[in-house]
Amino acid sequence: MMSLYTVSYLGQDQWLAYEDTQAARIYAYVPNLGRFVLHRQLGEDFYWDNELDWTPVDAATGHGIVDAGQLGRLDGRRHRALLDELTAETDCHTIDEVFGAQPAPARTPTPQEFAAAKVHVLASAEPGKWLTYKVYASDSRRLASVAARDLRTGKIAAFSKSGLYIDSRVTPTADGRLAVEIARTA
Repeated sequence: MMSLYTVSYLGQDQWLAYEDTQAARIYAYVPNLGRFVLHRQLGEDFYWDNELDWTPVDAATGHGIVDAGQLGRLDGRRHRALLDELTAETDCHTIDEVFGAQPAPARTPTPQEFAAAKVHVLASAEPGKWLTYKVYASDSRRLASVAARDLRTGKIAAFSKSGLYIDSRVTPTADGRLAVEIARTA
């Protein structure tokens, strides 16, 4: 099953993406390659950061975006590293595979799916690499501190059951909010 989305940043559409709801993975259409490719950064945003705007679209709209071939097109000079990364990605699907899939209604992942995705991303990260767990408003220092402590002491079930050893901290963001960050220690 899948759900299609346009992904926007600062009001500008950037990608046509679909969620493989069974595998809990996000794929983006890359016109340069003519296929949908596993896009780990978009997956982290969808399941974790929620900083981009995800707008559900139907299959007809998705076909129109693919036919136009502009959304997701990467300039080989400006975006060489990302284009190389996506070109090398072996987890990809043809247009027919994506649009031949049975569409699922657009949905927001459950808290359990968010947590499982966060554990998966953390388990895949290098030890010591800090990842944003959650961002709080600037006046919510107490909530952020409690969340960081609960992560460290194993009170967040998804992480305590994962067997991962983690550290957590609270850091200010550029816009004045507070980010609870986590990292694998071993």
